[in-house]
Amino acid sequence: MVADADTGLTCLYRGLICCALLFLFPAARAVDELQLQVQSISGEGWTLEGLDVAVGASPGDTASVRVDASRMQLAGQQFGQIRLFCPEVAWDAYPALTCGKGRLDIGTSLFKAMTGSMSWRYVDTGNWWLKLNDLRLSRARLQLELTSVGSRLQADFKLQNFHLALLKRFFSPDWTFSGIAGIQGRVVLIQGAPVSVRASMHLKSFSYSSEDGLQVGEALNLRLNLDGNRHGDIWGGKLDLRVDKGQLYTDPFFAEIAEDAPFELSLQGKLDGDTQRMGISALSFSYGGLFSGQGSLDVNLSARQLQDLDLKFQLSDLSQAYGLLLKPLVIGNALDDMTVNGQVQGQLQLTRAGLQAFSLKLQQVDVEQNAGLFGLKKISGDVHWKRSGAKPRSRLSWQGGHLFRIAFGAVDAGFTAHAGSIIMEPLTLPLLGGRLQLSDLSLDGLLDNSLGWQARAELENIQLEALSHSLDWPVLEGSLQASIPRLHYRDALLRMDGKLLVDVFGGRVVVEGLKLEDPLGVAPVLETSVRLDNLDLEQITQVFDSGRIQGSLEGYVRNLQLVAWQVTAFDANLRSPKKDKRPHRISQRAIDNLTELGNGASVSLSSTMLRFFEDFAYDRLALKVRLRGAVAELDGVPNPKGGYYIVKGARLPRIDVIGRNHKVAWKDLLSRIRDIRFDDMIVE
Repeated sequence: MVADADTGLTCLYRGLICCALLFLFPAARAVDELQLQVQSISGEGWTLEGLDVAVGASPGDTASVRVDASRMQLAGQQFGQIRLFCPEVAWDAYPALTCGKGRLDIGTSLFKAMTGSMSWRYVDTGNWWLKLNDLRLSRARLQLELTSVGSRLQADFKLQNFHLALLKRFFSPDWTFSGIAGIQGRVVLIQGAPVSVRASMHLKSFSYSSEDGLQVGEALNLRLNLDGNRHGDIWGGKLDLRVDKGQLYTDPFFAEIAEDAPFELSLQGKLDGDTQRMGISALSFSYGGLFSGQGSLDVNLSARQLQDLDLKFQLSDLSQAYGLLLKPLVIGNALDDMTVNGQVQGQLQLTRAGLQAFSLKLQQVDVEQNAGLFGLKKISGDVHWKRSGAKPRSRLSWQGGHLFRIAFGAVDAGFTAHAGSIIMEPLTLPLLGGRLQLSDLSLDGLLDNSLGWQARAELENIQLEALSHSLDWPVLEGSLQASIPRLHYRDALLRMDGKLLVDVFGGRVVVEGLKLEDPLGVAPVLETSVRLDNLDLEQITQVFDSGRIQGSLEGYVRNLQLVAWQVTAFDANLRSPKKDKRPHRISQRAIDNLTELGNGASVSLSSTMLRFFEDFAYDRLALKVRLRGAVAELDGVPNPKGGYYIVKGARLPRIDVIGRNHKVAWKDLLSRIRDIRFDDMIVE
């Protein structure tokens, strides 16, 4: 037969009472055993099938009760071969039945066989209790006490040594789990609905892994405490989590957690079961002394959508925070190899529309790119950004820094960050004994992943001697003035509009068409062209100590290309102006060096009869170099007798420097420039 839950339980109980009466009164014991069988009985969330109840005689004023069921469904799980046996059921007060030394055996379940001792007392459906003592679930142990008073059901439980591998069937087969869990707590239900939950869980040696290896936990120890109460459709409560050992990897972040630097999380708030909204009024987290935060959170669970987040955070140790939080995001570019120190505090506000506002307070922050590309010392400031509304002023300062090998001084800069742009106030940067003035500096594209910036700049009184030392050049003298009309950067490409004018060596150098691709990458590409106007060769040769030459120099270096800061291509044409007003004289040493450059071998003039002359007159000077790949092509003023003039002499004694090699390996030409030798010079 099939019974309704309430009616079936009432009939079953009355039948059990009747059967027990036959054995609780000695005068009524006319039979050895009575049985009651039910085909199926069910209620909300549970079903029993093949129910067989037997009541038999026991010593004294007691009866034995055996309850068998072939199958039970409970909370979506299947149980089979169920037997509940109590050898001594006492009738302590009508209509209560009590079992003090019972036993429960389940042959098949999620946890294979289950067995343990039990006791119970039953008055009616609203007044009973059940205790399971040391119920064995595989290698685990369960203690469970159920108490029903009226419409209130209370469950107290304690589960020990539970191996998480038993739960594998509840998760994707692509994931692996291991570890041991212990959990205890209390659940209270009224009229079948939970109204209170209190539980604590401890996981030891907890490990997990996704199939793709992007989510991994190893040997984790964690504790979880939950305390919640329901009022109507709204749950309120608190959750605390502490992880004090193990390793975590969630692509691309990795953290190793130790007892002296645990990760802790605390949430307190409400959950609306009707709207599926979770509001966390108090959120806090910390990871050792590395970082911490406090705030509030609102989430739409049904849509899996963040509604609102207001968070204050502190990064107390930027050195470790950089390695944990930033470095994994920038692997492969210059930002993945830095030394960072200092402290940062901040606040951010997020809604479902995205980031709305944030602020940062930097305290004594040092940043150094370990390959020497850039560095800043003692950064301090208050940075504010808002998507809409007011436009608060921000401030950022540092005490010094460098870009590549060029050092610069202290700056105190003001700016406004709003929506997708940052607009800087004009600032002056002390640089190489002079200053760099930046104006019209702005950034945009912050909200659409197309970050770019632009600026105008003026260089004033830059000391060439300081620049020489910074770049390890021969010592230059004098100062540099320059005007940069407009620089702009977008999509990893830096461009210069217009011409960069540099007044140097008594003339002018004009740089145009400048562009730099991927400046912070492993192989940046620089392309530009340079024009030389009326430079004083005497100043140049004195600086580079290559022998004195008087006269002027003009020409160009077109299509100059550097890859990873190594020269790979250019077209150069350097020559004397046609109507040069400066005297044309060249020293013995300069002749030796130019001969070495054009031929790869030379003979010193000091070994010839010309050693008595300190310098010589010349008509014109010219040198063309075209580099493509590994080969450089050399040329100069055509010579009717073959080769090309590098220096065409004038008057007596006349000295001509003639190049014979039209092609030379670029590495060999560089070697000639760096290490000139004086032998086999061709002199005509």
